[in-house]
Amino acid sequence: MFTSDHGDYLGDHWLGEKDLFHEPSARMPLIIYDPSSAADSTRGSACGELVESIDLIPTFLAALGADPAQQSHRLEGRSLLQLLRGEAPAWRQFVVSEYDYAQLPVAAKLGVAPRDARLFMVADKRWKFVHACGFRPMLYDLASDPREFCDLGADPAHAAERARLAAALHQWGLRLSQRTTRSEEEMRAARGTSLRRGILIGVWDEAELPDELWCAYRG
Repeated sequence: MFTSDHGDYLGDHWLGEKDLFHEPSARMPLIIYDPSSAADSTRGSACGELVESIDLIPTFLAALGADPAQQSHRLEGRSLLQLLRGEAPAWRQFVVSEYDYAQLPVAAKLGVAPRDARLFMVADKRWKFVHACGFRPMLYDLASDPREFCDLGADPAHAAERARLAAALHQWGLRLSQRTTRSEEEMRAARGTSLRRGILIGVWDEAELPDELWCAYRG
């Protein structure tokens, strides 16, 4: 696999590096060689599905014969193996990216506090919506404006698109993002077990307790 963590403006939009979410910055190179014969049908082709960098580790696990779903408690992405092998799985409808610009000079010029210096992008195959905390949103139609020179973020005619993508960003914000080191199976098995250890609090009548919780105290 050949990839990068982001793109680079290289002068596009009169910018360098990766400060915003225009295509030269938000897109990343991704070339994958799957030696399996199962990938022969897609060999040498390009895939237009919406892929995120968080998909890489699940892809590695699947290629090694592991089940990425068993690591869903600490991995957000999904394996690309089905796409590499010509299958057509149900796939994501949006990609999301976020950026913290608290240390950049522009944050001071805009008077933005470090905790508020956040940018979020949500995009589908046509539209790109950028939310900047404290400012109006930006919106680009990648079909009619692939170079992203026409910001539709304040255009009343595109209010519905902005609302749709803002709702997608809201849904993404409600995802499980505080990951644990315990698997889904371990969490299910632990449900209710806190009653079976430690001190019993708020018990008025021992007869209400299952014998397994009370017999140790009685000896």
